[in-house]
Amino acid sequence: MKESKITAKGKGKRVFVTLFDLFRSLKLTVFLLILLALLSIIGTMITQNAPSSDYIQRYGTSLYEVLNFFNLFDMYHSWWFSAILLLLVINLIACSVQRLPGVWRQIFRESDSEGLVDSTLRILPYVEKIRDPKSEYSKSEEVIRSSLKIWFSDPERIETESSITLFSEKGKFSRLGVYLTHLSIIVILIGGILGSLYGFKGHVEIPEGETVDRIFLRIKDEEVPKQIGFSVRCDDFNITYYDLKGPEKHVKEYRTLLSIVENGKQVLQKTVMVNHPLHYRGLSFYQSRFGTVHDVALGVQYRDNKKEKGMMKAVEGKTVPIPNSDTHIRVLEYVPQVHNFGEGVQVLLFKPNQEPQACWLLKGFPKFDQQRGDEFILTLESVASREYTGLQVTRDPGVWIVWGGSALLIFGVIVSFFFSHQRVWVRIPKSFGGEVVLAGSANKNRVSFEKSFGELVNSLRSSGNK
Repeated sequence: MKESKITAKGKGKRVFVTLFDLFRSLKLTVFLLILLALLSIIGTMITQNAPSSDYIQRYGTSLYEVLNFFNLFDMYHSWWFSAILLLLVINLIACSVQRLPGVWRQIFRESDSEGLVDSTLRILPYVEKIRDPKSEYSKSEEVIRSSLKIWFSDPERIETESSITLFSEKGKFSRLGVYLTHLSIIVILIGGILGSLYGFKGHVEIPEGETVDRIFLRIKDEEVPKQIGFSVRCDDFNITYYDLKGPEKHVKEYRTLLSIVENGKQVLQKTVMVNHPLHYRGLSFYQSRFGTVHDVALGVQYRDNKKEKGMMKAVEGKTVPIPNSDTHIRVLEYVPQVHNFGEGVQVLLFKPNQEPQACWLLKGFPKFDQQRGDEFILTLESVASREYTGLQVTRDPGVWIVWGGSALLIFGVIVSFFFSHQRVWVRIPKSFGGEVVLAGSANKNRVSFEKSFGELVNSLRSSGNK
């Protein structure tokens, strides 16, 4: 029984070690980075979150179904893309956990009480010897200490029976630069995962002077409304054109004056322009487009009541019921000139248990709708135009985490590439005629260290010859 438990523990330990070796593998890191790069290229080539009709027209039905099965049309919000990011996070953590304890011990280890011994000299890359038979060790120590302060740092003194060792080091925390870089990448990936899981991107169109309290998210082919918890009012919308000759007008700038309204009170007002969004309660409102919306006045004449004519209003793009009827109508578009017949609107009629019916209403031909033979006749009475602003609305709870990780990444790269852990030992003999031994090492940027170490040696030799 005990043997089986020991065997089970041994198997479990081997499985853990195997998984840990896999996750800390540098090959896994390279593979994941290459995979993410390839997926990013695919995500750039394939338009994300477009209508299905666009994909079918471009790729065909068969290829569309394959690409849609792998969720390549919204890949950055797919579970497998988040899983790859999470796997990279685990890989970086495993690599850091394996190597960090040894680096930590190097940073905080205490100096050798024996000073600089011959066995240590054999493994250090930089060793120089200076013979100075004229000076006492106390005078030499004073000169060397002042030189170490100039080139490195205030040294630590280690005294033995035969010698005095001065130990100086700087930049020991630069060994943590690579781990700061690892941590920054982990923070950025976590921010990206949070944004992918809990963020969204929607849009809303607000005619000038109107207020909305919801936006629309495109989920596959549907426009899904989403309440935002407050109201947004378009107070003003202005377009500035370039002063160019010719019939065509070229837009120079368009801006929207937005107000945030909560509980009937205006709490914020800001002018929104391209690349100058409004931020409120985690939502960002970007100026993305503009256009014109038409308020259409329609006349409704019922065949069984030819004397009385009703009036109704409809806004372009919205569906409204026709009075005293089970039919709904949506104004699809307003056209100022319909094949030389003058102004007209295209409408869509919705009747229960029937396919939607499209037809045109012409202002100059009020009897044009009679040919439908319906229970009512529609006429176009008037059209009023209003400009609207189109806003892109985003929420990304991980954006500040990504910014923080990016700042940490810059700091980690600077520490990693521009600083190094430099150590210098100077052994001063207590007897006349002995050799002053200098030794040093640097974990990186050795060219710079070799230059500083050589200047230290030259300065000590110059002071000894005086």
